[in-house]
Amino acid sequence: METEFVDYDDEEIAILVTDERELNHQIAMDWSGAITYHGTDEYPHEPEDRTDDEQRIMSQVEERARYAAQQEFPEADILDPMWNIDHVERGIEALSNYPIEDFRRVFREYYDALRAPWDFIEEPAHDPEDELVLYPFAITEDNRIAEVGDVCIVYDQTDGTEEIVGEMATWEEYDRIVCILPSLDFGEGVTFEEGFHEIVLGHLMAVVRDLYLHMGESPPDEFNVEGIGKFDIHGDGIGET
Repeated sequence: METEFVDYDDEEIAILVTDERELNHQIAMDWSGAITYHGTDEYPHEPEDRTDDEQRIMSQVEERARYAAQQEFPEADILDPMWNIDHVERGIEALSNYPIEDFRRVFREYYDALRAPWDFIEEPAHDPEDELVLYPFAITEDNRIAEVGDVCIVYDQTDGTEEIVGEMATWEEYDRIVCILPSLDFGEGVTFEEGFHEIVLGHLMAVVRDLYLHMGESPPDEFNVEGIGKFDIHGDGIGET
């Protein structure tokens, strides 16, 4: 897709997006990223009248417009940081340059939680395959890891309500990267010392891969990786309404 910055004022940002069919979309959003206008006569106006492919394109166009607006105004909060490619790439740089001895000192808890998240949950009344294990770390302006937080685990209880174990760390002086993975069976040949750093790094690279796909673009070759990235992106058949 191609984008063109059109205009902005105190309330809205306007972006022109040309989609994969070379059709134009006029997009307006507020400064929180909420779409206030999506103008095109090439697709049905109502979602229920669109094909799945048309709905995919309409959704991806809006995501591409948000990313273009975020790039135009990098200090604005248009995208959640973990849905912003530029932000996640900073986390990849920080983790890539993090001394391995420091990684092994502070990421052990994440490894243990991914192997057996139910050990971190008192009296779990749920299917142990349903957890997501979150691990935050703080990065400096020059993309170095400054601190790490504690493991958080999110799971659905038997009554369908969501339960969160732990408290997600926040830092006023740093930006935050959050790794989000399900419980993992590492199998033979993967130990904490041998392979876990590559798994965490590969996860963040897969997140970038999926963010490109989410807005209808092919990822650069370096991000065409295997692995778990995002869990709900446009084009994967989930959440296209």
